[in-house]
Amino acid sequence: MSYRLPSLNSLRAFEAAARHLSFKTAASELGVTAGAISQQVKKLEGSLGVELFRRLPHGLLLTEAGEAFLPKITKVFEDLTAATEEIAPRINGKKFHLGVCPKAAAVLPPNWPHHDDGLRPFVRSWVPSSDVESVRNNEIDGLIRLGGGPYGDLSRVAIPVNGGDGRDHGDLHFVCKPGLANCRQSRAILEDLAKYAP
Repeated sequence: MSYRLPSLNSLRAFEAAARHLSFKTAASELGVTAGAISQQVKKLEGSLGVELFRRLPHGLLLTEAGEAFLPKITKVFEDLTAATEEIAPRINGKKFHLGVCPKAAAVLPPNWPHHDDGLRPFVRSWVPSSDVESVRNNEIDGLIRLGGGPYGDLSRVAIPVNGGDGRDHGDLHFVCKPGLANCRQSRAILEDLAKYAP
């Protein structure tokens, strides 16, 4: 059976942009520029002959077609992830070795990430570090920093935190290689970090 499908890159760009309603945030997640996300989405819209977003002066809105398309495309990526983890558990099931900068550690719970049994299947160990190059060199799988950047070719997701004292401490940045940005380890870490958002 032959499949008539848009490119995987354009579908990834749409799915991330639609989740965030932002080309900029999608670009940060996928480790590319906002312009590249915009071009991939335009390419997808052109190949489908359907407009997926309304571009507004201060953001994006999904069209009716985009709203119908998003949950189905998200499910496709979830199914691909599950299928990959099923046949290659040692690759996709490996626990992360994280770097955590001292400023980030100060606003996270004591003993993070080992404070919560829920993270044990996803995080093997961590070291104090703020060195982005250690991610590029595969010395660590991900890095938690308080602010910082730019990160170039790496993927970054920013999460505002208050550290439990009601003050704005800026954003925690979770930095990793683009290929790890949507894996279940990254998702579990981000879900845990989001608990400390205001």
